[in-house]
Amino acid sequence: MTRRFDVFRNPLKSGREHRPYVVVIQHVFFDDLPTRVAVPLMTGTAIHMQPRLNPVFKILGQSLHLSPTEPFALSLRYLRNPVANLQADRDRIVAALDLVFTGI
Repeated sequence: MTRRFDVFRNPLKSGREHRPYVVVIQHVFFDDLPTRVAVPLMTGTAIHMQPRLNPVFKILGQSLHLSPTEPFALSLRYLRNPVANLQADRDRIVAALDLVFTGI
């Protein structure tokens, strides 16, 4: 079962160098769908960081920035074996998404 804020290794090999992980942002209300909306977690060299928009998280010892302006849907078949869950950082993730979608 995939949970909201689960972190997975990026299944897209072509983008994995600068976007090594993705985090699921889709609400559990849509768990019946065969896909999940996710955003990448990016290396610091690949992003022009803005603190509220791009909060930093430690994933397996690596500091990575949320990139909420790059949402995409992934089939559940690519989302197995999460490496972390960012539920404890929910407020920072939702604040970044709010900034993207509402400007607030």
